Amino acid sequence: MKWLRLGQSTSAIGRPPGQAAPPSFLELFFDLAFILVFAQLSHDLVQNLTWDGAFETFILLLTAWWAWVLTVWVTDLFNPRLPKIQIMVIAIMLGVMVMALVMPTAFETRALFFAGAYLAIHVARDGVLIPATRANRTVQARSVRVIFWHGLTSPLWIGGAIAQGHTQLVLWAVALVIEYVSATYGWPTPGLGRTALAARIFAGPHLHERHLQILVIAIGEMILGVGLRVVGGPFAFESVAAAVAAFVGALLVFQIYINRVRELVAGPSITLLEQTRRGILMSHSHLVMVAGIVVLATAADLAARDPLDRENVAWTIAVAGGPALFLLGSSLFDLVVRRSFRPRLIGMFVLLAITPALHMLPMFAVLILIDVVLATTLVVELAVAPPRSASPTAQTAGGWSS
Repeated sequence: MKWLRLGQSTSAIGRPPGQAAPPSFLELFFDLAFILVFAQLSHDLVQNLTWDGAFETFILLLTAWWAWVLTVWVTDLFNPRLPKIQIMVIAIMLGVMVMALVMPTAFETRALFFAGAYLAIHVARDGVLIPATRANRTVQARSVRVIFWHGLTSPLWIGGAIAQGHTQLVLWAVALVIEYVSATYGWPTPGLGRTALAARIFAGPHLHERHLQILVIAIGEMILGVGLRVVGGPFAFESVAAAVAAFVGALLVFQIYINRVRELVAGPSITLLEQTRRGILMSHSHLVMVAGIVVLATAADLAARDPLDRENVAWTIAVAGGPALFLLGSSLFDLVVRRSFRPRLIGMFVLLAITPALHMLPMFAVLILIDVVLATTLVVELAVAPPRSASPTAQTAGGWSS
């Protein structure tokens, strides 16, 4: 396979200065593991659509997302075509697969397997990077800072896995808060300081493409899940209508995202993502969008399962909450690149405002109404600020073909 070039020299581990190459085949292959991750998350939420179940699913998503983000940063900062980086990514992918496989029982009998796989991912990553970057102490310090903070949270992960129950939930939540907050502030570490938040360390176009790809993976899993639900159930008009509405919703979510992103990639704003702080905040905003897509996938699955249901309030909240979360995350991403676009926020508030009345409609009709709100949001965006002509780079990064 071309992406595994074991004969290549490893003398220079970092990306060549100014290189913004598209993601390698290995990076795309790595993302495929998250088809299983997203499928497990939405399936678990379908089975346990309660506040406790939602919080547990969110903890699992935060954990898997952090493993993905740190791997993306590695392949952005370092040359992903070097054998040691490729082998490290494959090892991390294996760890992600283990996490995904035990997700249904991560808060029960296999908590230690989940926590152990997550911690092993970080050990494998920094176990390669720290010795490989010893010739450049500034670069090496980044990995040392990251592993320092994961060392602090390791007892929380292991302790929570042993304790289980609500104690496990609290300890894992605290560990994730520490990891996300420490990253946002540059992993301040005794004796090493912190990573300069204004430093330009990322490759903006590459980092953006990686986030676009994981969104496509999440949307693709949503379409797959609904399709399998319809195929496995009665082929009734309502079920088909729910599936079509879910597909249209996925299409609208993708186009809403791409509508603004084409302008970002084609313009100078893409360089803002090269800064440490903005690159980190970009990942956080995409986490909110992916969370919205997972919830929307759950709602679409429920609608395909019982398209005529009117009484389940939790289902209705999920149907409206998923797109609202996506629009919130999309708006946060706009702020990362110093823009503010009101139609998305207005669309989010409209979804929240109509949620209490949605239980009067059957589930498939609720999905159709949500699509109307999303379509209106997109039309208003296009009317207020039609996207500028995208450059070839922008089209490659995700715009529709012109």
